[in-house]
Amino acid sequence: MTVSAALRLPALRRGAPEVLAGRRHLDRMIRWVHAAEVPNIAALLKGGELLLTTGMGLDKAGAQQRLFIDELYEREIAALVIELGQHLRRIPDTMIGQAEKRGLPLVALHREIPFIEVTESIHAAILGRQFAALRRGEQIHRQFTELLLGGAGIPEILASLAQTIANPVLLEKTGHGVLYHAAHRAGDADVLAAWELRRHHDDPETSGKDPGEEAIAVPVPQAGSATWGRLIALPLDSPLDEYTRVAAERAVALIALTLMRSHQEEILSARERGNFLADVAAERVDLEDAPQRAGTLGFRPRGSALLIPLAIATPAPAHTQAVSADDSAWTPVWQALLREMHSRSIPSLVGTRTSHRDTLVLLAIPAADRRRDLIQVAATAIHHAARRYLHAADPPVIAAGRAVASWRELPAALRESAGTASIARASPPRHWHDATTADIDRLLLTLRENPDLRNFVHQRLQPLIEHDRSHATKLLPTLQALLDHQGRKTEAARTLHLERQSLYHRIQRIEKLLDSSLDDPTTILGLHLALRARRYLERTTS
Repeated sequence: MTVSAALRLPALRRGAPEVLAGRRHLDRMIRWVHAAEVPNIAALLKGGELLLTTGMGLDKAGAQQRLFIDELYEREIAALVIELGQHLRRIPDTMIGQAEKRGLPLVALHREIPFIEVTESIHAAILGRQFAALRRGEQIHRQFTELLLGGAGIPEILASLAQTIANPVLLEKTGHGVLYHAAHRAGDADVLAAWELRRHHDDPETSGKDPGEEAIAVPVPQAGSATWGRLIALPLDSPLDEYTRVAAERAVALIALTLMRSHQEEILSARERGNFLADVAAERVDLEDAPQRAGTLGFRPRGSALLIPLAIATPAPAHTQAVSADDSAWTPVWQALLREMHSRSIPSLVGTRTSHRDTLVLLAIPAADRRRDLIQVAATAIHHAARRYLHAADPPVIAAGRAVASWRELPAALRESAGTASIARASPPRHWHDATTADIDRLLLTLRENPDLRNFVHQRLQPLIEHDRSHATKLLPTLQALLDHQGRKTEAARTLHLERQSLYHRIQRIEKLLDSSLDDPTTILGLHLALRARRYLERTTS
């Protein structure tokens, strides 16, 4: 309880309190209430007390009165309350002046009151708040524990904490800066700017601007006696209170446990970078400040380097479980990519986006004519690492955007590559997809929800589909092989393990069912498009 709050209690208000000194320090916290009349009372105090006295033991000498105030100040008591009346008619000016000089709240009571009632009232309030804080702490602990048991990680804990305390929080690793942050109402840029201001204010070499209201910082422990870093709550959206510290301390306990899991630091860093790249793509950041923020994340291209965005998505197979893009299993893949690009002096930034189940990568290349070669290098590193560490049946989908010369051009290029990767998840595997080129597969993927495309496929292929349902001889694979070999019957027969005469019989059957000639270029084009579109329609349905 603060001194200001105590002065509003009925038990003290009945004494007609008047603040004579230290008004700016009424926010001091009261730990306990003590009543005494001895001049050497300071030696018996531990700090945080509200001292009640009638002034009976005060020395009349001004020097002793100043010493009395100094000793109480050095003991860090919360406030001195003197009841005027039988022993003291007025508080000496020397005491008022010294208390003001020291910043010690000095309060006069103009009416006599039972000190026991003040003590009981304040102690009851303090104990009540402590019990409420303890109960709130248990609720918060259960809340965070349920998140962990539900499969959540540190980002979800921080997001829940930010919502609970109605303020942004940052997880800071000693010597490395912010590893991850969760905003509340204030934007990401404002949160990071406030942290930067506070960091410079805390540094004696760069101390300057006053960062305003004090933040709450709770150390994050690690094995042994060392400290891993700090969890910081900033008062950007609302004032901090005692519950903020309780919530932060409960969160820190679970964060410390979670950090012991494999690759947790790398996952946090990847999500922070992914959030930044997602903000750039959505133009939620000031692009003038983007290079500086990228620099704090470790991306510092030199000179006139060009920026190339990549988007990596997990495939969407019909019968194979894909690995989540933010799973810890992917961390070795991104580490392998970063090692490969670092060996070629190519600055790289890798960030995961859980909301899109993809990963965004930013490369800085020295010249436009190296674009394809370096994308090929990056794609090869990703595929090799994915096979080695993930053992997934389906390779990741990689899409590369155009090279841009400025951060202002980057948002569109990021969206282009991410969009290409998203729709290419249902396409046949490729080493990488080029978002800058016109592509028939991408067009068909884009149109796969269009009912006209489904009707087109149905009209072109339905007779063959119905035939294959009821016959052992399948005509759709026959047609596919014929088209794959541009109508060359010998090669198509070899692929199907058929005699040429058997293939001729099948071709005649196809032409009869479709009522079309396979020598007609328009018919061939339509069937080719229908077969390719059907593949994407089947994947979409699956």
